[in-house]
Amino acid sequence: MPRLLRLVPLFLIGSLPIAPSSGAQWNALNPVESFDKDSDGATIFLKKGALRFHVCTNSMVRVLFSPEREFPKVLDYVVIKSIWPQTPFELTETAEAISLTTAKLKLVVTKKDSVVVFYDSAGKKLAQENDRTLAAAEVNGEKTYHLERFTNMWDTQEAFYGLGQHQGGVWNWRGESVDIGQDNTNISLPLLLSSNGYGIFWNNPSRSRFNNRFVHAFFISSEVADQMDYYFIYGPEFDHIISAYRELTGAAPLFGKWAYGYWQCKNRYDSQAEILSIAKRYRREHIPLDNIVQDWFWWNTMGEPVWNKNYPDPKTMVDELHKENVHLMVSVWPFFRPGSQVYDDMAQKGFFIDKTKVAGFHPAGMALYDAFNPEARKYYWNLMDNALFKIGVDAWWLDTTEPETEGREASILLQNKTGVGSGARYANLFPLMTTSAVYQGQRAQSDGKRVFILSRSAFAGAQRNAAAVWSGDVDPNWETFRRQIPAGLNYSLSGNPYWTTDIGGFVVANPDDPAYRELYLRWFEFGVFNPIFRAHGTRTTNQNEIWSYGTEMQTILTRYDRLRYRLLPYIYAVTWKTTSENYTPMRALVMDFRNDPRVWNIGDQFLFGPSLLVNPVTEPGATSR
Repeated sequence: MPRLLRLVPLFLIGSLPIAPSSGAQWNALNPVESFDKDSDGATIFLKKGALRFHVCTNSMVRVLFSPEREFPKVLDYVVIKSIWPQTPFELTETAEAISLTTAKLKLVVTKKDSVVVFYDSAGKKLAQENDRTLAAAEVNGEKTYHLERFTNMWDTQEAFYGLGQHQGGVWNWRGESVDIGQDNTNISLPLLLSSNGYGIFWNNPSRSRFNNRFVHAFFISSEVADQMDYYFIYGPEFDHIISAYRELTGAAPLFGKWAYGYWQCKNRYDSQAEILSIAKRYRREHIPLDNIVQDWFWWNTMGEPVWNKNYPDPKTMVDELHKENVHLMVSVWPFFRPGSQVYDDMAQKGFFIDKTKVAGFHPAGMALYDAFNPEARKYYWNLMDNALFKIGVDAWWLDTTEPETEGREASILLQNKTGVGSGARYANLFPLMTTSAVYQGQRAQSDGKRVFILSRSAFAGAQRNAAAVWSGDVDPNWETFRRQIPAGLNYSLSGNPYWTTDIGGFVVANPDDPAYRELYLRWFEFGVFNPIFRAHGTRTTNQNEIWSYGTEMQTILTRYDRLRYRLLPYIYAVTWKTTSENYTPMRALVMDFRNDPRVWNIGDQFLFGPSLLVNPVTEPGATSR
């Protein structure tokens, strides 16, 4: 991994005697030389480069830094709102500083060193940016810059949240370092929230890092940048920050009501007859069910969407499921294996980013399609449309959307070119682009069915594509189960509202094992209060239905399944609030009790909507908590 340059002081919070001398001492000062005011902000010209403050609202300011006096025009695939109603602000100058003030925020730039301090309207210091650097570099054959931003934090004990879903079990990111890169079970989104009541949306899709390993210094760095670009968002409540993020990157559409019911899935259903028999048994036993999922290898060749011989009449299968009021989701991958006409056609059209070099689990020559190429995106959706959507398939399971790298740490994109240029520049964007292909494709085809996508990865903006995520191929053990709670809460605090897990864990487990049954039950109970309620996994018995765990377990699991349906009017109201008011359904306690420091480190309890407190049991043998 190319070494990222260390960021220079970011937010200075407070004025302890040590603070002035603990800035970026190895970097020369970059004083202010002049400034210009315009209708929507101000440009501060420095000895080297320029700072730009664009007032979006009275509580959100876009902050740019360029190494030149001009700001480059950069293609932005994440932020979809760039024009804002004019917001009143004042720009004032003293001998020591320049201040920009709105009704809710005040930014003060110290002339001698261009340190930026952020205050609320009452004069409380929120954060500080001490320094920022852009160091010339060449990445993947492209001349660019490494970007680093530094904040001095000697005088603050604030807690940090968001940044996506990560599997280390960490809830409060204070004193931690988080890589912004996509991996199976780790989903990175560059929105950071502070208990001080502000958020930073870091608008850079390349590999990045939020580094607070030394608790008194916070560095944010990116591997590829033409400029520094972020949005400083004042809440102070987290709901307001997340709402502003969605105003920037897109609202989350409302799913069909069925999507909030129970989903039956396993690795994997092997035939049309099996799927229909499972759905009919759920109905026969009066166990609530809304969605059944067809996992991978329903095809003959990966990438060519032709049902294999075990599915002799897919349209009839879908029609029969619909007669039972059961929806069907189908797994679709971004990879194409050689040996099909589709593969040859896409290769001829230049629609592949790269191919596997040697055979392993996947054959040599398997290719990743170029979701950055608009024509390749249309081609990808047309495959799904003709084979699946036109026969009535209801939802899309987009697997391996990081994309998966199979045995190497570095993303496939880092050393490759895409339809929009260097893959390193857009290393985190693949999940956004491929979900865009499906969302925009379906919406263009029909407005008669709401889009639903379940993706293994996401980036900022994916929520506008009707994309929920699950936590990836997690293990079936108690420690992993415990870690799903802070992972899901931080994902929800990153602005994207719909999250779920493989109830019971993905990798191999035995439904006949009493110890595993206890874990499965506790995980299932937790799943009832997730935004999406979904069972999935690999089982030694090849069965993962509610009746697969014994008679006693079936009774208990059915009771919790029915509880989900009793709650469905409440859940649907909460999800409409999510769409109409940019609400968050899975709510860490810090969202509603931010001013109580006792909740800052509680990452194993949460509110589900405004009225239900959920306190999952995550220890074997426990009967209370």
